[in-house]
Amino acid sequence: MVASKALFFITISMALILSLFSPPSVQAKKENNDLMSFAILGALGSFGLACYQGKAPCTFKPNINTDALTFSIDIGADRTTEQARISLGADWKEPVYDAESWQVIGRLEGSLHKWWSTLDNPKNSEGYIFGITPVFHYQPKHMKFTPFIEMGGGPHLLSNIIIENEYKSTQFQFGSIFGLGIKHKQLEVSYRYLHISNAGIEMPNPGTDFHSLHVAYSF
Repeated sequence: MVASKALFFITISMALILSLFSPPSVQAKKENNDLMSFAILGALGSFGLACYQGKAPCTFKPNINTDALTFSIDIGADRTTEQARISLGADWKEPVYDAESWQVIGRLEGSLHKWWSTLDNPKNSEGYIFGITPVFHYQPKHMKFTPFIEMGGGPHLLSNIIIENEYKSTQFQFGSIFGLGIKHKQLEVSYRYLHISNAGIEMPNPGTDFHSLHVAYSF
């Protein structure tokens, strides 16, 4: 528990550092700042909860259940940039937090994104993004149709440092997600927002913000 609390305070410290050195005005398009900030803070807060509880992903062992997998497809866009994302996730072996009427559960997702531009002559018209994302679901228990709030974030790698006409400064990026959806048996459907930026590692740091339909099947 001492190690878990240390990880918790490290996570909070990282959040403060990022907030100091990554002002919103350089992180994303102005109209997305509120949702972007919510996604980033939600991801950091979820990591903080997991670290405080001493649960995955804040453990030295991955604690993933390879017998509980989820395949998902996301289709969405950021203005003139469109994307298709596929992912395969493995559930964590135990909830991050478990109360009488609600819980926080999660999985570790590996993803491949294909993006393309609808502009006539962009500097770069298409590319790929590779990501690893711990995903947290906040949801009530004992419901036939289960609503959930989804948060998470993790490292992403761009195949090209330019997306459409935006120079990203680094191919290494962070992806933060926020989603609202519903589950029934093995099926999951949600709206998912994905913000990608480099957290101020280098400037300029324009954000890419995909709004997507997310469909997942657990098996």
